Amino acid sequence: MNNVGSLLKDWRVIIMLLAIVVAFLAIQPNILNVTGAQVIYLSTDSYLGNLSAIGSTTLTTGSIITSINGVHIGSAQQFYSTLNQTAKINATLTITYENELFPYIYTTASVTIPITKTAPLNSSFIQTEDVPSTSLSYGLDIIGGTQITVVPNSTRPANSTVISNLDTVLQTRLNTFGLSGISVSVIQTLSQGSYIEISMPNVGESQALSLIQSQGIFYATIGNYTVFNSTNKSEGIVTVCLTSSCPYGGETLPTLSSGSYTFNFGIQLTKQAAANFAAATKNLSVSGTYLSKPIVLYLNSKQISSLSISSNLKGQAAQTITISGSASSYQQALTQMKTLQSVFESGSLPTPIKVISIRSVSSTTGSQFIGEIYILLFAAFVAVALVVFLRYKDYRISSLILATSVAEIVVVIGVAALIHWTLDIPSIAGIIASIGISVDDQIIITDEIIRGSSQLEYTAVKKRVKRAFFIIFVSFFSFAAIMFPLLFSTASLFTGFALTTILASLIGLLITRPAYAEIIGKIKGTA
Repeated sequence: MNNVGSLLKDWRVIIMLLAIVVAFLAIQPNILNVTGAQVIYLSTDSYLGNLSAIGSTTLTTGSIITSINGVHIGSAQQFYSTLNQTAKINATLTITYENELFPYIYTTASVTIPITKTAPLNSSFIQTEDVPSTSLSYGLDIIGGTQITVVPNSTRPANSTVISNLDTVLQTRLNTFGLSGISVSVIQTLSQGSYIEISMPNVGESQALSLIQSQGIFYATIGNYTVFNSTNKSEGIVTVCLTSSCPYGGETLPTLSSGSYTFNFGIQLTKQAAANFAAATKNLSVSGTYLSKPIVLYLNSKQISSLSISSNLKGQAAQTITISGSASSYQQALTQMKTLQSVFESGSLPTPIKVISIRSVSSTTGSQFIGEIYILLFAAFVAVALVVFLRYKDYRISSLILATSVAEIVVVIGVAALIHWTLDIPSIAGIIASIGISVDDQIIITDEIIRGSSQLEYTAVKKRVKRAFFIIFVSFFSFAAIMFPLLFSTASLFTGFALTTILASLIGLLITRPAYAEIIGKIKGTA
């Protein structure tokens, strides 16, 4: 009992327990059995979608619909059935929904909308799914979906700048829809050509095409004034400068100045947008070199950025404005600049796109694979437990090794949930492979401690543990050196496998191995 109390006070054990708790909250298994229909797509072409886009309702992707006109909604199937029965022309719908504030903490709200011939509401405008069992994102090879390959639709070969701008705009726009697991990547061919591959798990072909070809809804506010609005061409942005030769202020890539990297690019406004800007700024006070209120940028109702306004623009109806920014590193500044450019351009893509391939993936094979994985994991753990028990003849050691391996897997999956990493088949294969590494490292630690209890040269616990960790460190860095280049591979098969195996090994090295060494030392009475 005293050993248990001392273990709970050890910082290594405390860190492991905290990591498990944080991972649990990140994975967020649906232990409260929350039911309803979770919104995964809300078209901005619908009346409800437009309300969401302009912030008039908090119903958006991720919201859980619990009732329609007082009729309880417990699943996506019930949602569609009830919607078909109630969303009649000239009817009024009251939709009650929940939004998550914090894991397991929800707020309830409702929105009432009219249904007319010009403003219908059906599965073309809103799509839902059953409330997920966890917050994990799965790849389309597991849950199905659509993979689209696009290139700029131009007679001239697309250079790297065009591809990069298109990639940034697509990523910025798709991220605002709230769909989980979407990935956009630039693929380089052997002939030096480039194309963009977009993977959308749990999204059908028609919806996927609609998402990448639709116009993003962009607007900007200063206080209570809406100064730019992409839904109204007269209040929009005419041009965003993407090259240094652009006549409306040009583009200056990040340059080092006074310890930070600064950039700027110009935009051209319509006359009405310039007039809106002048009206919104004329009564603002001046604070140093900036006005008292910033200009806040929104894309599909989500705030993307907030920019300070230079004091010399107060009350000015200028149609040409220079956007400036800075960051501590070149890459951060470049990313910030490209993101801002993509937001200003979000009403239309910087270049037309051409779909060169579209592939639908069924979820059946992935579901079967997941079922087989659970069986294989159980069989693997049973086999490992048996081998370890036969090796040490101590059920406490075999149980502890298995428990530590399970804890490591939980923390790895929790980190994946925190960084919104999409778990696909290669990633899961990497997690399985990491189990072997985990068990090997724990056996090294166990052998050193047990052997030390009978040999004089290893009588000091710290010396034995240091010897074990030296072996583990060398093993980790050798393994990471092999896997690290695969992280930058254009083949997602290698990237997913490499990331999860390196991540699992790193978590084991920093969190679970030290805790295991302390616990096993207490069990063997050497610590």
